[in-house]
Amino acid sequence: MSKSNKVIAVLAAFAVFRVLYIAWGPFGVSPDEAHYWEWSRHLDLSYYSKGPAVAYVIALFTSVFGSTALGIRIGAVVLSTVAAYLIYLTGRDLFGSETAGLRAAVLTNITPIFSIGAILMTTDVMFLTFWAAAVWTVYRAVETKEGKWWYLSGLLIGLGFLSKYTMVFLYPCIALFLLSSKRDRAWFLRKEPYIGALVSLVAATPVIYWNITHGQVTIKHTMGQAHVGSGTLSVGPLFEFIGSQALLLTPLIFIGLVYGLVMCALDGFRNDKSGLKLAFFASAPLFLFFLFKSLHGKVQANWAVAAYMTAFPAAAWAFEGLSRRCSGAGKKVLNGAVVIALLTGAAASFFAYFPWTLEPLGAKRIMWGPPYNRVTGWEELGRKVSAMKEEMASAGPAFIMSDTYQITSELALYTKGNPVTYNVYTGSRRMNQYDLWPGFEGLLGYNAIYVKGGDAQLDPAVESAFDRCDRELYTIYLADGRALKSFAIWRCYDFKGMASTEDYKKY
Repeated sequence: MSKSNKVIAVLAAFAVFRVLYIAWGPFGVSPDEAHYWEWSRHLDLSYYSKGPAVAYVIALFTSVFGSTALGIRIGAVVLSTVAAYLIYLTGRDLFGSETAGLRAAVLTNITPIFSIGAILMTTDVMFLTFWAAAVWTVYRAVETKEGKWWYLSGLLIGLGFLSKYTMVFLYPCIALFLLSSKRDRAWFLRKEPYIGALVSLVAATPVIYWNITHGQVTIKHTMGQAHVGSGTLSVGPLFEFIGSQALLLTPLIFIGLVYGLVMCALDGFRNDKSGLKLAFFASAPLFLFFLFKSLHGKVQANWAVAAYMTAFPAAAWAFEGLSRRCSGAGKKVLNGAVVIALLTGAAASFFAYFPWTLEPLGAKRIMWGPPYNRVTGWEELGRKVSAMKEEMASAGPAFIMSDTYQITSELALYTKGNPVTYNVYTGSRRMNQYDLWPGFEGLLGYNAIYVKGGDAQLDPAVESAFDRCDRELYTIYLADGRALKSFAIWRCYDFKGMASTEDYKKY
């Protein structure tokens, strides 16, 4: 069997496992996934915080598999499988080693940050796929000297931008790569890269047009998330960012990826190898940007994840070379370190998928903390709210609302019939997509079910909007009887209308 067929077989096995895990696994759809599913019910040119690609992919697969965890998440399995194959192509072509490509594809799938992302339908899995594809097509362009690859690369970058705006960082990465290579620098004087850039701009037009017609809300939101304008420096978030990368990749794999990129730079610049330099510049600048950005404030662990798409094959290639140079005791140490790294990564991914297996080892309350508290209890809450809605039907029609977009989205997904739900503004939250959709107009006189997380009290803004609200504390339990999480739920009667939120919206 050829290495290409081996890669396909291995990736197919990972994909089948993930489909089975999603279909029969213990965890529900996460709040962000539920929110993107809500977007898929309101297809548009773009959305408040992200581009439209994730909504269209979810809409495609839920049209086949329904509004279920499998329907929402199977797109992630497909895209992550494609991304892993692109990592194999990167190893094969940029590094000239099919073996490195195969090992990198396998390594990616057992590393926590990617194995977890492979079952979550978020913007990251789409973004990574387009990033990897665009890097590979850029290499094909410089190697074949055929302009069509620049046009395809431009299209992929544009589609990646519709997935996640971080895609725009690939352009300076490509420019740095071309500047670094005497042979490839001539592309600055040819039309093909610029036509490719124009293609990407055209592909990104839906997001640009939508923002022009919606007051640039995405730009304002993104600037706030990125701490634009922050003048203070702190080393605390920097160490937190580095720690998060080492944790999600596992320490030895993280060190291996850094080593691989260092070797790319040394060998690439010493021998003017285009593939090695492209791999380095498609990774290092992005990582360093977020590393320095962390000095200004918290950087989410997943923001720099695209930096690893070429780092994985770089690591496999670098250790392949190191193994050839080592002998005797040195080779045994190297092989031992590789085995430990692989076992650690696989074990971390296993425990991420089956966290309750850690309870006998002392992690007694692992299900109560993030991320597991975010993917549990929603189906039970949906059943509870569905029953309450049916009970209240005799008193008139009732709508459903919450104070966070996360709970609001989960209620829309898990309440019987997938009703329209509303995210009420109570005085403190940021703006979100719900604020751009129709609100409480036409609901005067209706009753409502209002849900908040925890043992919460009723907000004055909600209390004044109804004739009366009756509270119930609903607790969700694990199979062994332990309380997992609680929600405060109110039956509210005779809606009088909510005060305008226009003066309170925050980006």
